Amino acid sequence: MISVDTEDEELLALLRAEVSEQLPPPVHTALDDVVRRGRRRLRTRRLGAALGVVAVVAGVGVTTSVLRSSLPGGMPSNQLAAASTSSVVTTTSGWTSSARSDTRDCSNGISVPGEPKVDPVNLDAVNKSLLAALQKVAPKASSKITRSTMLPKPTSSDSVLASTWADVVDSGGGGSVYIEVHGFSGTPTQAADSERFVNGECTPPRRQALPDGTVMQLYAPLSYDPGHPSQALRVYTPTHRLYVITAEGFASPDWTQVANAEPGTLAVPPGAGRHSLPLTEDQLTAVAESLAAGG
Repeated sequence: MISVDTEDEELLALLRAEVSEQLPPPVHTALDDVVRRGRRRLRTRRLGAALGVVAVVAGVGVTTSVLRSSLPGGMPSNQLAAASTSSVVTTTSGWTSSARSDTRDCSNGISVPGEPKVDPVNLDAVNKSLLAALQKVAPKASSKITRSTMLPKPTSSDSVLASTWADVVDSGGGGSVYIEVHGFSGTPTQAADSERFVNGECTPPRRQALPDGTVMQLYAPLSYDPGHPSQALRVYTPTHRLYVITAEGFASPDWTQVANAEPGTLAVPPGAGRHSLPLTEDQLTAVAESLAAGG
């Protein structure tokens, strides 16, 4: 049995309410507050990611998440991990396993000293770098920024400093790339170690170090909904900037307004999407390297 504390129960209730469209007022403030308070713990626990729920909430300053599909109910955590992770992981040159001999429990992260950097983000530069990288790695695709948000004056070390979405449409259909910008404390390697299992599954991500000290961490593809799989790559730069880059199997036309919710509360219906990732691992890596070069 999985032990769930008070904040976890609160988060579960809110996420289930989002999915069932029984939205507890006020939706945006409550969900954002719970996610913010539990962000550090959830990065080192499997509960949040294993739910398979990502919510996009307009009006709270940043994109928090996208409602993907129905929750898998009382499925045990080991089954959740197996169900959510693609069985096929391609090998990309330059990557090594991040497995550690001293890690026995993938639900526990490694403590990192200090407080994350919360300096404002140059979102225009991020968007320009993203579009330039997409045009270079996927020249036959049509790419455009569809949604960007920024927090000019962060008030918390756990804040999402900025986020941006870009549609990537090719012959396989519409997909997207989502970027969140955070700060982190400690060294890039320490931060990467602390977030090896942040996506809610126990397969150690692969890791690559760049000459300038940047650490990139590539996670296995997730397929909570076969219509829109996803794959994340986290980039920890020497300037203590964290870029969370996610390739998504859906595009902006797949968004729908959640019934009985405030305008701007969007969800991707079950089954919607291109049924594949819009970028290969090599393409996703090239996008990550481009962002890392910006510091």
